[in-house]
Amino acid sequence: MSSLNKLAIRGIRSFDDKQISVIEFFSPVTVIVGHNGSGKTTIIECLKYATTGDQPPNTRGGAFVHDPKMANEKEVKAQVKLRFHAANGNRMLVVRNLSVTAKKTGLTMKTLESILALADSNVEKGGKRGAISTKCAEIDTEIPHLLGVSKSVLENVIFCHQEDSYWPLAEPSILKKKFDDIFEATRYTKALESIKSLRKDRMADLKAEKERLESLAKEKAHADKLRARITDLNSSITSKQNQYDETKREYEQLVKNNARFYESATKFREMYVKVENLQQKKEHYQQELADVRETVQEMEGSDDQLQNRLRNFDENIAQLKQKRRRHEGERQDFEDELAKTRRIHVELVNEQGELAAEAKAHERRITEREELIRDISDKHNIKGYSHSPLEREKINEFISRLADLQRRQRADYEKFQAEARARNDEYNRQSRQLHTEVESLKLQRSNARDQIKERQASIAKAESSLVTMQGLASELRTLVGDIEEKKSRLEKIKGEIKSANFDERLSERASKARTMEDKRDSLNAELRSLSLQADSRARLDLKRAEMKSKKSEIKNILETSNPKFRKLVGTDVRAETMERELDRLSREKDQELAEAEAELSSANKALQSSETTLSQAKAQLKNKHKEVKGFERRIKEATEYNFGDAPLLDAIKEAERIIAEKKECASLSAGMTRVYENLLNIGRVRKRCATCDRHMDAKEMAVFEKYVRHPPQRRDL
Repeated sequence: MSSLNKLAIRGIRSFDDKQISVIEFFSPVTVIVGHNGSGKTTIIECLKYATTGDQPPNTRGGAFVHDPKMANEKEVKAQVKLRFHAANGNRMLVVRNLSVTAKKTGLTMKTLESILALADSNVEKGGKRGAISTKCAEIDTEIPHLLGVSKSVLENVIFCHQEDSYWPLAEPSILKKKFDDIFEATRYTKALESIKSLRKDRMADLKAEKERLESLAKEKAHADKLRARITDLNSSITSKQNQYDETKREYEQLVKNNARFYESATKFREMYVKVENLQQKKEHYQQELADVRETVQEMEGSDDQLQNRLRNFDENIAQLKQKRRRHEGERQDFEDELAKTRRIHVELVNEQGELAAEAKAHERRITEREELIRDISDKHNIKGYSHSPLEREKINEFISRLADLQRRQRADYEKFQAEARARNDEYNRQSRQLHTEVESLKLQRSNARDQIKERQASIAKAESSLVTMQGLASELRTLVGDIEEKKSRLEKIKGEIKSANFDERLSERASKARTMEDKRDSLNAELRSLSLQADSRARLDLKRAEMKSKKSEIKNILETSNPKFRKLVGTDVRAETMERELDRLSREKDQELAEAEAELSSANKALQSSETTLSQAKAQLKNKHKEVKGFERRIKEATEYNFGDAPLLDAIKEAERIIAEKKECASLSAGMTRVYENLLNIGRVRKRCATCDRHMDAKEMAVFEKYVRHPPQRRDL
């Protein structure tokens, strides 16, 4: 509790500026008595000035300070010191200084430095004094806090000037303003406004939490879908991995076969070059042998015959040359016809291969279409399409039935969607109705709480009245339930009251009742706050339980899936990075699968091309056999016609050897064509050379394609 100790005045109104007047205040009451004009009001004004910093009314121009003319001085300095005990028990000292200067135009007053400090009792003996502030504005604000009362109470109640003491009789507006300042009504208004704003913020937070709960529910559903998708992706990855391993094995086998084929083709090309060189040497030797035979040929016959031949040599030579030109013309015709026939045969074989490939593709598409029709018919229970092959009328009938089924399902879907919208509208309407009911119930609960408060207030008032009337609240609470016992004990209690010290017990009971009332108010406030927080706490407990169960479920799932995850990723599973690792692994596997599928597609294309080329080569070989037989017959006829029996056998052997070489050349040409086509296709797809695995850009790819399509060996062939 705060109290005033001493007041020192110098140079204020009638107090002299040469000496200090000290007034000491005693407890519990200090009475100031004196004649009119002796300075009683000045003491109150100094107390008000020291505590609030406000000077009395009508004191502008230095009227509050001692008159310099009366002191025969040009300048008069005034000082007010106040020592008091603050509400926290500390001794405080406030010093305020003023000065008034007499000038020709009048008096000029200045406010000098002021001091607010801690006053130690041993300051006269060298004790310490700590200054808190020297600024007037801070001192004016700090002193009311130290005294424990507001500035309005100091101005209008405690240190009210006699000229302002009639403010309770002022106008209603001024009176209301005074009461608002004294009782600090604006603080309560601000508190109510802050409570309303807090309630609004809490409602907004509750709405945000509800939306967050809905978003969490959606995220949970999304997480469940992701788990199911992860399971499906894992199974798909396993199956794709098996397919990839099988495709990789097939690809490696094809690579080995291609390598062996390329090696055999290389050896065959080298052997063919050697055979061609030997053939050229043989032809050269035969030519030389023929030239030698022409020069040293032994002529048979008598001298007359030889002389006759010599005379007819030019004619014979002319006849032989004419015959030779005729045979060369026939041979050239045969060669032209053979080349034309070969071109036609190659075109027909190519066309046959393309048609065969298109027929296979068409058959495959028909098979896929029939399988798709059977799957759709089994799925939608459409009978009559399980046999194979399906006629065109059956297929058209199936398409029309499928369109009818689609229209029916679309109508059912629209019907279900309309029902879902109707149910959703009904649910929204019920939700709004329930929300309205909840709000009405909350309003009823609030009204009930207000009624409870009113009943409790009336009960408290009744209890206080009973305590003041009879003095024993505890006996009254026990006597409410049992009227008869109260009547029987009433006389005994009256006797005890007469014999007992009634005043002390009454004060004790009153203090106890006030304590219990304060405790009841605090408990009621706590009950209100707990009732307001009950819903939030219940939802918080529910969320905590759900979070705990989800954490345990996530932990169990992580423990069960850790071996598989470690096998796939190579590290232990972590909930924070699990989804990111699975996405990365899925992307890698998808990329590997795409590469494997691309390689499989290229291998299938190469295999299909090889099969087509093989069928073309077989057909070409068959036709070659027929051509060889025809040419053998024609050559035999020609040799028998020209050279007789003996040269015919050598010519046949030589022709058979040439035909065999041509067959080998044809098969080599077809094989090399397939090899180079495969190399070119692989180079286009992978942008690398299939033999040396070297990367090629667009320019190198063009050179490579030109070299593959027209290699030197093929030009020589």
